[in-house]
Amino acid sequence: MGEHRVASADGTMLSWRSHGEGPPLVLCNGITTSEFFWRRVLPRWSKGRRVITWDYKGHGRSAPAATPAGATIAGLVDDLRRVLDDAGIERAPLIGFSMGSQVALEACRDHGERITAVVSLLGPAGRLFDTALPPIGGPVVKRLLHGLPQPGVGLTMRGLGSLMHLPGATRLLRALGLTGNVPAPDMAAFRQHIAVMHLPTVAAIARSAGAHDARDLLPTLPQPLLVVAGDRDVFAPARTVGVPIAAQARDAELVRLDHATHSALFEHPMELALAIDDFLARRDPLLSAR
Repeated sequence: MGEHRVASADGTMLSWRSHGEGPPLVLCNGITTSEFFWRRVLPRWSKGRRVITWDYKGHGRSAPAATPAGATIAGLVDDLRRVLDDAGIERAPLIGFSMGSQVALEACRDHGERITAVVSLLGPAGRLFDTALPPIGGPVVKRLLHGLPQPGVGLTMRGLGSLMHLPGATRLLRALGLTGNVPAPDMAAFRQHIAVMHLPTVAAIARSAGAHDARDLLPTLPQPLLVVAGDRDVFAPARTVGVPIAAQARDAELVRLDHATHSALFEHPMELALAIDDFLARRDPLLSAR
């Protein structure tokens, strides 16, 4: 256990952590999140597995990206490979939350021989903002990321982060459908993380996620895939994101939750954990071989 550090291709120091012992399980975060987003399920999974969490550049305890190439989906996939190497993990299943689904799927293209199974948890396979915040929110965010000068993007993101500290912000987010009923400690952890992120790196990663598309992999993806989708998730809606992913993939299972928002890891953690546990117990060869 404890924090470990490894250098990325551009020299950026990445932070990763190991919890528990047993067959490996690697978690890929969403953009703007860190290990705190897994806090409700991590104790369960680390009882019988060695769970690896890691921070993207500019997130958590990882340093800002040293180069533009480092703040791309391809750069994050190479970071994941380096984390696996540093942890001494030859093969493992991946769980990708939100944008982490793009990272996990692209890892199957880059070093698929090391990936035994994939869970796409409330995340896309294609361009991040094409389907997020329907009907017009995703395209608006994409235009802002590309149209505003870099200082303007930073100021906008910092301003949005500051709004989360205002009285009534949690109720407003819930009323807008951006979150569900997130417990206060979890929302506090989210606010704290947003305050320390390196915003230029985060914005660069968001631009790359908005252009990245791994849907071409789905029809021939050799790894078994579990798609967990929420009908109340405005960032990766089940109807336009999760259901099509499962339909296009060669070997996929779909768990569709009519009550799940994008913050379901906080609101329904055991329901998600049980669905994922069942899938991995049946489909992860590292477990079935035991």
